[in-house]
Amino acid sequence: MERSNQRSDRRRNTSEAARAVLERKTVFFENAELCDLIKRATEYMRAGVCVHFSGSAGIGKSSLAFRVAENLGRPISLMSGNEWLTAQDFIGREAGSTTSTVVDHYIQSVRRTEKRVTKDWRASVLAASMAQGHTLIYDEFTRATPEANATLLSVLEEGILVSADQADAPPYLEAHPEFRVILTSNAKDYLGVNPAPDALLDRVLTMPMAEPSVETLAGIASLRTGADLPLSMRIVEIVSKLRHNAQNEKVSTLRTAMLIARIAAARAGSDPLSDASLSGIAADVLIGRGLVSNVDEVASAFGRETRAA
Repeated sequence: MERSNQRSDRRRNTSEAARAVLERKTVFFENAELCDLIKRATEYMRAGVCVHFSGSAGIGKSSLAFRVAENLGRPISLMSGNEWLTAQDFIGREAGSTTSTVVDHYIQSVRRTEKRVTKDWRASVLAASMAQGHTLIYDEFTRATPEANATLLSVLEEGILVSADQADAPPYLEAHPEFRVILTSNAKDYLGVNPAPDALLDRVLTMPMAEPSVETLAGIASLRTGADLPLSMRIVEIVSKLRHNAQNEKVSTLRTAMLIARIAAARAGSDPLSDASLSGIAADVLIGRGLVSNVDEVASAFGRETRAA
């Protein structure tokens, strides 16, 4: 019972987090590189094809999925993959029961009582999205088990959600004509990532995402943090170089650069930002992420960058 309650709490927290993401207004950076990708993905989605963005963590797959979903002009729903997801999280579950009692004095001396018990059914995010024609973003879907994700096979192939429990659930649900699905996944060698079922990948269009260009990364960092573009460009170039030297592909250039840029922009708002201050901020971030081992490496990188500029 305790484990069941913990799962319910996690599902509730996940649902609340999803609503927060959907309600939050975000600014999306676009340039020719991203616009081309968004345009192609949107065309595929409008044709009824499920698009799957795959690639390293922190390169903007989720943000891109939201941008494509917005282009479709339908309400957006969000699911996040997790190891505790089961078929019930895709189909729905019993949420209790309702008891109604009718007392009928149809003859004064006779009393007839009728009691009826009906089970209450709570639809899943997937089922609700299918019924209402939402665009469902299933983020990091490979964090769920292949067995749980197998529920999607009939959804992606025939547009039908089939229940294995005929006693409690509707036998099947047919998708609204405007229902669409976008998947995202991290590289398979990341911790907590499961193999994607081949049968599922056969039903989607996978768009592998490499790390964007330095110009694109700098533009995103500048827009999201408030740092000016030249500063963002400088930070991205240094982080990218050190990440390459460290041969650490699991650390995101974008997220690392954005963290440095966010702190630098806040610092620059009160005092002029010197090279020494910027180098110190970068050192704290980069050492913590294993891209450098000491402050001297960061100072050296910033020194070379200053002379090159």
